[in-house]
Amino acid sequence: MNQLNSSISSSEKAKFRAVGAAAHTAAWIVIGLVLIDIAINVVLAYPSDPKVTNPSQLRLYFEYGRSTEGQLARMTRPDRSQTAPITLPGWYDTLEITEFPEKSSNSIVTIYGMSHAVRLGHALERTSLRLTPRIVGAPGAPTNWSYGAFLRDRGGGKSRAVVLAIMSYSLPMITTLSAATWSFDLPMPYTMDRFYVRNGQLEVVHPPFTSFEGYVAAFDDPAEWSKVRSEFVQHDTMYNSFIMRANIFDHSSLFRLIRRAYAQRYMRAIRKGILDGSGFRAESEQIQVARAIIRDFAKQARRDGIVPVVFVVNNFGYSDNLYRALEPVLKEDNIPYVSSHTVASPDDPRGYLPDSHFTDEVDDRLAKELEKVILEAAR
Repeated sequence: MNQLNSSISSSEKAKFRAVGAAAHTAAWIVIGLVLIDIAINVVLAYPSDPKVTNPSQLRLYFEYGRSTEGQLARMTRPDRSQTAPITLPGWYDTLEITEFPEKSSNSIVTIYGMSHAVRLGHALERTSLRLTPRIVGAPGAPTNWSYGAFLRDRGGGKSRAVVLAIMSYSLPMITTLSAATWSFDLPMPYTMDRFYVRNGQLEVVHPPFTSFEGYVAAFDDPAEWSKVRSEFVQHDTMYNSFIMRANIFDHSSLFRLIRRAYAQRYMRAIRKGILDGSGFRAESEQIQVARAIIRDFAKQARRDGIVPVVFVVNNFGYSDNLYRALEPVLKEDNIPYVSSHTVASPDDPRGYLPDSHFTDEVDDRLAKELEKVILEAAR
């Protein structure tokens, strides 16, 4: 063998050894990741009891990112006494209504909305001697849920005023059909009406089920659940199959972390499509639907002889962007409103609790403002 051939042979052997070493290292890395993944799933396994709602922080952390269907399967039981508590609230067929003892000659005020609206109702009970609250709420409820609840309840038949809450953080959810498509970390299966603005008119698409029992029946039937998915694809602007659909990768803690990161990025992208540096985009479907809902809510309430009030929740970090986006309709249709930015600056953290709610002091001031607005409108 000549010297050149000998050199080529040595070079090829060196390359082969390098490739082999890299493959060997990669194999051990893969094996290590698999073992870590298995260890996490064994040591930090999420409790199988769906009623356990407060596991350790580490267990909760590594559960994040499981597909929505995977989480629903873990949480849901047909028996209401055994299912996870979060699967029960928000259903239209069994609206959760909080009523307070009526004080002599007091007017009833029904408030529809999310936890901020619920807190406003309790604050009204604390601060008002002339109004008695009645609360219809759901966790995280966007305004399309709240308006759907109002249409089914109509103030309970005894309200002098009705309040519809709308919040800047949950504005993107106003074009969804179920909380399951946007409550990624802790899915809530309750559904809501989906509203469209067509030819200047508000039209509604009702959800595939409106009760816990209807949800369980559909979720346990693969063919029926496939139809539900199709409705989500067609009508829910936040539906994402990668986040929603259960698959084998739900068993991987590391893949779950990847899915969660993707879900967070997905949510940020949706918000960016609606909110830019100058505020909420007036041409976005979400703002158009919000304005139409507010206008129709006022018309329906007035038709029933009830005072309509809109409660605008401007979350911390969102400035007064939501109020400014809704102001044209509120002013044009002369709709009474309470906007939180007039009581607590959306840029001042002192007005907010760590969980994003207003402090009790701010809630009380908002309740006093609500009383003033209602009494003036009722004259």
